[in-house]
Amino acid sequence: MQLVRWLAAFLAIGLSGVTAAQNWPERPVRIVVPWGPGGGTDIAARQLSARLAEMYGQQFPIDNRGGANGIIGADLVAKAPGDGHTVMVHTLSSHVLNTSYYSKLPYNPDRDFAPITLVGKVPLVLFVHPSFPVKTVRDVVSIARAKPDSVQYASFATGSPSHFAGALLARMTGTQMLHVPYKGGGLAMAAVLGGEAYLHFGGIAVGLPHVRAGKIRAIAVSTAERTPQLPELPTVAEVLDLKNYDVSVTFGMLVAASTPKALQNTIYQKVAAAVNSREYKERLRKVATDETPVLTPDELAQWLKAETVRWGAIVRSTGIRGT
Repeated sequence: MQLVRWLAAFLAIGLSGVTAAQNWPERPVRIVVPWGPGGGTDIAARQLSARLAEMYGQQFPIDNRGGANGIIGADLVAKAPGDGHTVMVHTLSSHVLNTSYYSKLPYNPDRDFAPITLVGKVPLVLFVHPSFPVKTVRDVVSIARAKPDSVQYASFATGSPSHFAGALLARMTGTQMLHVPYKGGGLAMAAVLGGEAYLHFGGIAVGLPHVRAGKIRAIAVSTAERTPQLPELPTVAEVLDLKNYDVSVTFGMLVAASTPKALQNTIYQKVAAAVNSREYKERLRKVATDETPVLTPDELAQWLKAETVRWGAIVRSTGIRGT
């Protein structure tokens, strides 16, 4: 009898998992963004939220849980119920940089999450306050070399891609710049607008309206190739002939590892359909976010491993570590 009850319970769990997968989303799905509102991750997640709501008739509210370079939001998702109704949009800080930057995390990026797919990519633009007397990134390097730590640059957070965009530039050019961290891209941009910092490696969508208004200037992009969003803007790599300088913020969706495989697959299929849709791609272009290939969950897992190795080497080369 005990064996029969065990088998019945096992079958019930299996059937409930299949039913959940078939019916997803059964209610509003919370999209956790581990950054404050107004930054590149938040902007991209809101475009995805709107498209998913249109396609599947449920709300996908954004839950901004900024702090600790993505750790707070990521930890919340790692410990969320595996019912597919709490997801996370971010990968580079929470699942790549933090692995090398911090000696200990409250979650295990490999064990505690199930990857879904990539959803967007933002090249970082080097924005400059008008009072700072530079026209190119070469001018920035010249000032930083002549006056170490006189060049202040704002970032999303300590250990963020924005931080390492500046740290990597300093290491590769043999200069010293003063890093000033903020809690999100919106606050870092506000710091440059207000003259608290001279520079900021930030998302295009956050800074472009201020460039058009003449409040700040854009002088370079951080990716290896020029971005289609600002094709006239040179890359840091081409101006300074730095072959391995390549920094961007890539967004992926993840869920708690306790989410049943059948449900993970359903979420992947439905999110991939949204990401592949013409409407979503148009939304990305409007907010100056680049498209990414729609990776399968296995492909995203492999991408994360490769990026962790690449960024681990970069973090070690800069000598910057968290606590």
